[in-house]
Amino acid sequence: MKLFFIILVIIIFLLFMPIPIKIIIHYSPEDYYIKIYKLTIMSKKRPPKRDKPVVKKERKFFSNIYKNINYKSLLSKMYSLNLRFKPPLKLNFFFYYSLNDAARTAIFYGVLCQVPPLIYIFLKFIFKINKFNLSINPIFEDKFSLRIESSSIIFLSFANIIYMTIIIFKKVLNKGR
Repeated sequence: MKLFFIILVIIIFLLFMPIPIKIIIHYSPEDYYIKIYKLTIMSKKRPPKRDKPVVKKERKFFSNIYKNINYKSLLSKMYSLNLRFKPPLKLNFFFYYSLNDAARTAIFYGVLCQVPPLIYIFLKFIFKINKFNLSINPIFEDKFSLRIESSSIIFLSFANIIYMTIIIFKKVLNKGR
């Protein structure tokens, strides 16, 4: 009986303990990769081809729910819904670019400087933002170059995920009423 209570306490502790998830994205014309922690999810180096798995049949229940979702109304409801348990987010994003002309690079820099507040507002719907660093750096050269680096840490707990999915499903299912 003691062992059962010890295992139960450990499971409850793991449910409510936030786990940091570190995601790194790098793109340049020469190289690109996506990493979660130090595990490479996608990179320019091609892994050996594997046999294709057998395609499973689509489940009807979830496909019907996904077809009935109106994403515009869902976003507006998410905005009006003030979730208390949003997962915290720390985001560092660096964008280095150069167009073929210095004047075009400068004009494009003016346009790109309007983007960070929009990204911040969009991310604020889903996450509680602790650190937001979005840096846009123009490189005034006569060649086209693009380099994107992103590093973010999301603190998620299983209880948090369950809470958010229940709230979202309630909003989606109550949409028809």
